Amino acid sequence: MTEVLSSPTKSRVSTLVETIRAQAALPLTEARPLPSATYWDEDFYEHELEHIWRKDWICIARVEEVPDPGSYRAIDLAGEPLMVVRGSDDRVRVFSRVCRHRYADLMGGEKTDAEKTSGCVDRFECPYHAWIYRLDGSLLSAPEMSGRPGFDRSASGLRAIRTEIWQGYVFINLDEDTDIPFDMSAIAEIQDGYDFTDWEIASVIDWGESKVNWKIVIENFLEVYHHIGIHKDVLQPLWRLGKCQQGDYTGPEHYFSRMMAGEDVAIGEEDGHLMHPLFLPAKSGLSSFQRSHTLLLTKFPAYLCAPGPDIAFWFRSLPTGPETHRLEIHLLIPKGNRDVEDFDSKMTEATDFLRLVQGQDATVNEAVQNSSRSRHARDGVLQKHEQPLWQLQKYLASRLPV
Repeated sequence: MTEVLSSPTKSRVSTLVETIRAQAALPLTEARPLPSATYWDEDFYEHELEHIWRKDWICIARVEEVPDPGSYRAIDLAGEPLMVVRGSDDRVRVFSRVCRHRYADLMGGEKTDAEKTSGCVDRFECPYHAWIYRLDGSLLSAPEMSGRPGFDRSASGLRAIRTEIWQGYVFINLDEDTDIPFDMSAIAEIQDGYDFTDWEIASVIDWGESKVNWKIVIENFLEVYHHIGIHKDVLQPLWRLGKCQQGDYTGPEHYFSRMMAGEDVAIGEEDGHLMHPLFLPAKSGLSSFQRSHTLLLTKFPAYLCAPGPDIAFWFRSLPTGPETHRLEIHLLIPKGNRDVEDFDSKMTEATDFLRLVQGQDATVNEAVQNSSRSRHARDGVLQKHEQPLWQLQKYLASRLPV
């Protein structure tokens, strides 16, 4: 199957969406990669921003990133400057950072680079005209505005963003009128013994911005076929390709697989299951089956998590342009595991391992991005272990109008 050809009366974006829909309808045995232009076409990217990133539920933070009243974490999403804030009432909220007066960014002005990202304050003061907002977003002070006819302080607070907290993860929806329900029940069922309410971030790899489209990141994160290539000496011994179990297709929003421990690295056997190697003690309460593998989970487009018996890897990967994204990788641990012997050295070992893996992934992701503009980047075919790429296309087809 080749890409649907464009016509003078049909936009390039419509042509790409039609191609995605046609490919998404194919059986997995006939699946093909996304049209390469979807990785760099600016108009298609704007189409994605409008119908996915500004309308769907996006995972942007963890609650422990704002641990105390007044703590904040700035996040940019789809052109919107946002901040996650813990209020005086201990509630976590998300606001626009745009001042209601003349639209200055509250994190602008003379703040340091660190302060523009995170910190802890009693209130938020606009650097432009000194309008002051409380931690709950309400307007506290607007200098010299009391005599302005019709000025309503109570109606001039920061714009609140629709927010849901699930197992410590902060999800938002930029669309105030969205009809897409927030539903993580499928993921919760797959996670079974994992409830991340009782986990916390122990280490962060700030990878920064890379010249790679957001979809390439997701495809690489989820498919295990490349373990035999770029990761043949690192991940293939740990999670052998033939031992990875892909989940059944249950709908366009989710994907999961189970990466079973390889024989060469297993630390024992219990109830017929090879035990997964560990950096830290396994979370209490997990069955022998759950201690035999690492899960690979996603809720498209931005919940990317790989929980293992002792450590979970959560990727905050958000698009910054048609060919760029910003990535932070968080290592989560069960609360209480900080007390284990040699904790710091074990976390350093785990972090270094993940940094090595990400470095390998980054090289191939950037290579795919660079060559995606080639006239020969077409007519590819997918292997069965690339099922998540097929499911991503189904998600795109469900969200993008022609």
